[in-house]
Amino acid sequence: MLILLVEDNRLLANNLIQYLALNGLDCDYAEDIQQAEYCLSQQQFDAIVLDVNLPDGCGISACARWKAQCQLAPVILLTARSGLDDRLQGFAAGADDYLIKPFAMAELVARLKAVAKRHQALPVLQVGELEIDFARHCAFRQGVALQLTPTAWQILTILARSSPNVVSREELERSLWPDIPPDSDSLRSHLHLLRRVVDKPFSFRMLHTIRGVGLCLKAC
Repeated sequence: MLILLVEDNRLLANNLIQYLALNGLDCDYAEDIQQAEYCLSQQQFDAIVLDVNLPDGCGISACARWKAQCQLAPVILLTARSGLDDRLQGFAAGADDYLIKPFAMAELVARLKAVAKRHQALPVLQVGELEIDFARHCAFRQGVALQLTPTAWQILTILARSSPNVVSREELERSLWPDIPPDSDSLRSHLHLLRRVVDKPFSFRMLHTIRGVGLCLKAC
């Protein structure tokens, strides 16, 4: 198993990494949300251990954003907050489990193995001749591997999840850039690159712009 640990307390993080390694769990480390999102764009993880209070934002908000972007790795939140409302907020954001600090490291290992086991069968999503393999973080059309940037991958998975329904440009922008309003041309540029990969080499378009409404992905 490969775990992404997102924790700004270096001493706790080092202890966790060592303990996980002793139990046969490999671990990548990020000390804030920005580093975590870079890791997630580069690698598929079996689970994420995510602190709630991080230097550049709230772990619960990050969890909700990643789930909206079709990040399927199960998330265990770490927090000193023990109130029921806090736990409910975490689960509403898509967290799979919740651990209150301080906690026994053996319990974290047990919970990691449990959530990973529940998520072993990661789906392959099929939309017509387009296939999205979430386990391998890749996509194919007519069996041809599509070379997607991290942002293009996010857009494609959001549209595929909603297919054949239309997703508004505002909804896409909120999912891609929840904290910083993008430049007005950012989404247009990424969509142009996505169309070049998904549609241009093939006989018909799957990505469609619905004028004044948004975008959709259709099988034909």
